[in-house]
Amino acid sequence: MAGTEVFARRASGLTREASLLDAAYFGIMNNGVPVSVWLVLGAFAWVPGANLTIASLIMMVLTVFGLAFVFGILGGSMPRSGGEYVYNSRILHPVVGMGESFCTGALVQLAWIWILAPWIGETGLPMMAAVLGIPPEAVEPFTHGWGLYLVSTLANVTGLLAVMAGMKTYFKIQRVFVTWALVGVVIPAVIFAATSHEQFVAIWNSYAEQYRSLDFASFVQAAQQQMDGIPETWNWRSTLGMLLPISWVSIYAYIIAFIGGEVKSPRKNLFIAQVLNAIVPISLLLFIGLAYTKTMGWEGVHALAWAGENDLEGYTFPFKPTYVALATMIAGHSKILGFIMAAAFIVADWLWVPCSYICWSRAAFAWGMDGLGPRWFTEISPRWNQPVKLLVAMFIASQIALTQYCWNPEFLGGFSVEVLELISVFGITAVAAIVFPYVGKVRHIWRSSPYYNWRIGPIRLVTISGVLLLTMVVLLVVSYYVTEALAFMHEVWTWVFIGVWLSGVGWYYLWKYVRKREGVDVTLTFTQIPPE
Repeated sequence: MAGTEVFARRASGLTREASLLDAAYFGIMNNGVPVSVWLVLGAFAWVPGANLTIASLIMMVLTVFGLAFVFGILGGSMPRSGGEYVYNSRILHPVVGMGESFCTGALVQLAWIWILAPWIGETGLPMMAAVLGIPPEAVEPFTHGWGLYLVSTLANVTGLLAVMAGMKTYFKIQRVFVTWALVGVVIPAVIFAATSHEQFVAIWNSYAEQYRSLDFASFVQAAQQQMDGIPETWNWRSTLGMLLPISWVSIYAYIIAFIGGEVKSPRKNLFIAQVLNAIVPISLLLFIGLAYTKTMGWEGVHALAWAGENDLEGYTFPFKPTYVALATMIAGHSKILGFIMAAAFIVADWLWVPCSYICWSRAAFAWGMDGLGPRWFTEISPRWNQPVKLLVAMFIASQIALTQYCWNPEFLGGFSVEVLELISVFGITAVAAIVFPYVGKVRHIWRSSPYYNWRIGPIRLVTISGVLLLTMVVLLVVSYYVTEALAFMHEVWTWVFIGVWLSGVGWYYLWKYVRKREGVDVTLTFTQIPPE
């Protein structure tokens, strides 16, 4: 081993710069509340008969006491950057940690840029045009082809620059944009809460006459015929199907794990931030969901979702009936309120781009610190305090991916990417949490954990939370595979899941072999948590 560097024996070079607010906002940011609310309310088109309130409450219980507790306890026990790779490689096995991190730290982060950066052009700009009274044909060129590529590239470049400027700069941007995103959801929720169904119908009908469109009763009837009927009441199958879109607003705060080594007082703040990020977004969804359903009515909620996803004959309003456009219409087409709400959607969507850069770079950096990657994976730029080469690598890969998407968009692909993430992140990590107190090789880590004495009766709390998280994963995966509207993606993406996992396993054994030839046994690095 002479002359050969064992990566896990030196300091990482990352610094603790994130406050509790920064950590909490990092999780809330990744739940993308304005975008996720739009997704959830539109889901009634393909899970008709869902009970949004019951589904939201189920997800709140499973997210708070399952996911948040699991990632809070594991994060506080092993407060290092790199995501769930750190926990799973130590508790379970390095090949398991590498396999799932190859999915979530590499492919999934690339896939989110591939899917979500174009949403700014596909959905964000038309939404902004609608609330500002701009003719839809003015922004139509930016919703596909070269125009969409321009918008997506601009989002990608600015996302890269925001991270390259350093985490302090990124956190300042995040504070402004996440606050804006939350305000942008509260405003329409208040508008809907203050508007009765009768008032909304009167407003709709007055604009329907102006736009020579269907009045609300005729609009609902037309949608009902086109979608082969609207269920008279809710049912459990659709309610369970609604869990999948609701998960967008509830489960992604786990992303804090990727910056665990950069959070101040991590053993306390990581747990608090995870819990806050489970409660705040779902509470906002419950608020706006109840208000929206009251104002639109049961049949109206379904009809509006259908018209938002499909062309409905007779509907000639100059905008899609998104919750942002409807709230703006109720407010008398206030351009100020409309701009705030539409821009909240855009900034929330954009934040996912720098988030992917941060998460990818921290995952690959952690692999490099364990010797599972080329040496440049662990290089931190002294000027930017960032792994610049990793960020540039993601930029190149994401631009290639965006080129494909902008001419072959796949809107619902996001749900398949999510299922890949569910199995690889949450399923594997749930198992790690369940067995954490009982695995001998990490007993010294568990005994030094601030959550060592947390138990309910004789059972460790982390084990109970792991079971709840695993239950949530099973429900969400079942939701994906039993939802008929998503069936066309099952076969292709199931093989993608398998292929990426096998690639991660191959990556581990490749670099284990490379290091062995250099005289380094990488398995020794997994007997301890990575260095600060």
